[in-house]
Amino acid sequence: MRSRFRDIVGQSYLLLILLTLALSSSLQVGAQDIGLWNFTNVLTAVAGANNTVSLADFSPGIPTRSFNGGTEYYGENGWPPGGINTSSYLQFTLTPKPGFTLNILSLILRMRRSNTGSPAGAGPTSWSVRSSLDGYTANISSGSMTLNYANYTVSPGVAFATLPTAVTFRVYGYNATTSTGGSSRMVFDYVEVTGLGAILPIHLTSFTVRARSRSVALTYTVTNAEQGTRYMIERSVNGTDFAVIHSGTETGRQEDVSYDYEDQLLPPGISRLYYRLHIVEAGGHSFYSSVVSVSPDIGKSGVIASIKNNVLTISGSLSANSNLILFSNTGTVILQQQLNNMAGPQSRTIMIPFLARGVYYVSLISAVGKQSVAVMAP
Repeated sequence: MRSRFRDIVGQSYLLLILLTLALSSSLQVGAQDIGLWNFTNVLTAVAGANNTVSLADFSPGIPTRSFNGGTEYYGENGWPPGGINTSSYLQFTLTPKPGFTLNILSLILRMRRSNTGSPAGAGPTSWSVRSSLDGYTANISSGSMTLNYANYTVSPGVAFATLPTAVTFRVYGYNATTSTGGSSRMVFDYVEVTGLGAILPIHLTSFTVRARSRSVALTYTVTNAEQGTRYMIERSVNGTDFAVIHSGTETGRQEDVSYDYEDQLLPPGISRLYYRLHIVEAGGHSFYSSVVSVSPDIGKSGVIASIKNNVLTISGSLSANSNLILFSNTGTVILQQQLNNMAGPQSRTIMIPFLARGVYYVSLISAVGKQSVAVMAP
């Protein structure tokens, strides 16, 4: 009865994990093998479509290891008679391919201790599984084993969903006993790791820029974007030092979507600008687009500007009814003000907030065009 109850609880837990992953990541659920070590005279495994796997082998703390009949693999001696010895284990690793994640549902360990000796039975009587996610400090699962084969199913939980990097598992054997004439062995028939079906990663299809009259138009297209994905357009004047000039967050899942942005606050006097797109997925993984450059059509400005004592002074040949924008070198708007009756050569003063020392930019936008100029805050 207790075993039946444990099976029901375990199945319910697996179902909870499956539903949690499906709801949180909009996954198309479909369990499949992502690692299968059969130990048929080889330590290699069959991997999943979107991941690779390592050899599965015992640690150096196990001095003897061998195949038995070409159908099983054992490690002999080195198993502690007491609690876990962190140097005695079987180890294997799964690694996602670039652009994919690991979504591990279960580990199935078909194993036993040795059936040698009189009475029959030698080797570890207890086992546990730990992983590299926490430096092998806590048991994911543990149990006891006998001299007869059994399948032990380990459900690692939601911490092992959408892993962007490799994860290594170690199966420890301990509480070893050895009967007369027995060999202290931990024996594996196979190790199977199951995961969720193919998970399509977000993909940046295109990122383009083009110069317009006194602005730069940017367009980017993505596929398989999850809710919560963040997009940040970054700009540089030297191709090395980038600053965010625009950002947005995905409000729902998008199979295929394009976004446009127009950079109107161009730094004056710059012959070439550089742009890149920074994408941060909902799960935290981030990547950048390639850097693209453009020569903006910024024209020449007849405006002169200066800042002193929180007062901005502009002078030159000004256009009537202009919209003045004062912004930082990252594109952050500090002040925006409508200026009327400005036609012809003249000078105007505007009170501005306190500015930290550095370079800022002033743009005057009117019906006849746009004039921009750099200004230094002392």
